[in-house]
Amino acid sequence: MGRRGLCAGVLGMAGLTALGLLVGGVMFWRNREAPPAHTWEFHTVRSAVFLPDGRLAVASTEQTTIYEFPERAEVRVLPDGGYLAAHPDGGMLAIGSHGSVRLYEGAQGALRGTLTCWPPDRYIYEMSLAFAPDGRALAVTEQFHQHGPVVQLWDTLTQERIGEVRIDDPDANVAGPLAFAPNGRWLVVATAPRGVWLIDVERLAVVQLLQRAPSQSLAFSPDGTLLSVGGPTVRTYATDTWQIIHEQTFGGRLVESVTSSWGMVVAISPDGRWLATPNRYPPSDSFTLLEEGPPRQTIALRRLDNGRRVRVLSGSPIRLHQLAFSPDGRWLMDVGLSTLRFWPVEK
Repeated sequence: MGRRGLCAGVLGMAGLTALGLLVGGVMFWRNREAPPAHTWEFHTVRSAVFLPDGRLAVASTEQTTIYEFPERAEVRVLPDGGYLAAHPDGGMLAIGSHGSVRLYEGAQGALRGTLTCWPPDRYIYEMSLAFAPDGRALAVTEQFHQHGPVVQLWDTLTQERIGEVRIDDPDANVAGPLAFAPNGRWLVVATAPRGVWLIDVERLAVVQLLQRAPSQSLAFSPDGTLLSVGGPTVRTYATDTWQIIHEQTFGGRLVESVTSSWGMVVAISPDGRWLATPNRYPPSDSFTLLEEGPPRQTIALRRLDNGRRVRVLSGSPIRLHQLAFSPDGRWLMDVGLSTLRFWPVEK
């Protein structure tokens, strides 16, 4: 063998070794991803929410079923489906679809009333519902362009509309995700194609644009000092100054648009310790040689105070849709289009 052949052989072996190390490293990191402890399969899932007593409500288009968790024992079936919100004391469950919200008793499941927010439409558009911390008011949005970027507030006892807030921004087409601050003073709403806004609840007025970038998900810390905003860049704000204290960009560069915010959701644990975010941007629909099965969007469990990643969870196919912690903080739930996945959260 000549010198050239010897060099080529050495380089070839070095290349194979490097490739082996790369694949081995990828598989090592993949094996470090924690798989879900429980996986529940459904035909379809519109939304899911933990109730304050630890039970789980899961809504399809046609109905909502309440289960014991984690046993998955069926407790009750309600004849309405859509988008869910649970009253802070567990006394009421709100289910929204077709422009209306039905209010059910949390204990017996009896229908208490219907809030007709907008004229009904034959299609189901995504709705966002949020109870105020005292449970008296319910904020509602529906992502239907004919409504525009409007947030409605309703009195859940009298079932009368308190008022509405319209976001005065020519770039805002619809209003989407909502979150009340724990003190009840502030309501934060995201608009599409971009924008996150701070609303003074007492005055029913917009007081500040927090960011021009889009968001699919909003979460306050239990003490109200922090607000995390899911989007192409996940940002956490200090609520005394509304300044960013840390952010995650996930490497690479992604144009901040409404489509690129899909899958970039956040959740904060009840003890205020953990921030759950995507671990990376949503993958494409194509398969890769370095992953087994369909592409997945993995989940990062981070320290809320500094954003430092502590654990990586195996995640959801294609992209995340909703993340939520159980009321006792022991579980993290990923809500997919037809699957719920649950991971234990280490204390």
